[in-house]
Amino acid sequence: MDNLYMKGELLQIQTKNSEVIEGRFYSMTTDKSKISLYNVKELPQGEGDKGVCHYYDSEVRNITKIHEENEQIYLKLTQKECEEIIKTAKKYIYINQVDKNFHAAIDDLAQYNYIALSTDGANMGRKCKMPFIVLSTPQQIYIFDVQVMQYHAFDAGLKKLLECESPKKIVHDCRKISDCLYHKHNVKLNSVFDTQVGHLIVSRNKSGRIPRTVKTLAESLSTYLGIKNNTIEELDIVQCTERPLSTNIKENLAKNIAYLHRLSEMINDEMMLPFQRGVECYIENIRACDDFKAWELCGKSKQTPKDFKSAIEY
Repeated sequence: MDNLYMKGELLQIQTKNSEVIEGRFYSMTTDKSKISLYNVKELPQGEGDKGVCHYYDSEVRNITKIHEENEQIYLKLTQKECEEIIKTAKKYIYINQVDKNFHAAIDDLAQYNYIALSTDGANMGRKCKMPFIVLSTPQQIYIFDVQVMQYHAFDAGLKKLLECESPKKIVHDCRKISDCLYHKHNVKLNSVFDTQVGHLIVSRNKSGRIPRTVKTLAESLSTYLGIKNNTIEELDIVQCTERPLSTNIKENLAKNIAYLHRLSEMINDEMMLPFQRGVECYIENIRACDDFKAWELCGKSKQTPKDFKSAIEY
């Protein structure tokens, strides 16, 4: 069981008893000794099993990923995770003055190692000031109305938060928002985890080359989380500058940032995959050998293990 699969991918397992089983990937143990599938059926005409079935390394001869012509995108989050994210999006806090709520929000955000930062409202880069800044912890979304509070918002804590090493800011494509913050608001955005950059690294790791085009946030949510492309709402520039800010705009702002934390976690896991596999290779390199081979390898500890390159490949 050398391969790792995405949840929902269609796999075919050939057992050592010459049985052929088809099902969708559910999970695999960290030591790859057990793989779990759902929607399982035994070929050629076996009955389907709606539950989760487990298959162990000792009984598996081969695993093949089945290419599907009209390949569906399967949700890679649990139902509970989705419900929690939607609940967080609905209870956003809108802040349009520097008061106790403003300072409470800044204090809350500063406690986390990672916060999400929305790029909505900075699509023009340095051509105009941004109408709002949306920041989010995993549990709470804050919409800061910068158009109303002007420089007071930055002086009262936003500038320090955005320039500080901690928390790290999760952004999808930080280029225009960084440009706007610096040239229009005198804020030097720092300490960023950019999910668009993360995807480029993952793609390079998988294919050996960097893609010529980037993925939008909607496309990334579809690829890494299995979220439908219509989750992200395009905002009307004119409506974003109208005050009072409409409820519809506020709701869309909250919805557009809601999945960014989970997206960053998924992409980080993908980027770390070669490293994790390399560590697994090291763990087993000597331990899995007989006494003679182990003694031989101990004398070659300055050499890279022969199977290291194949271990870290996707």
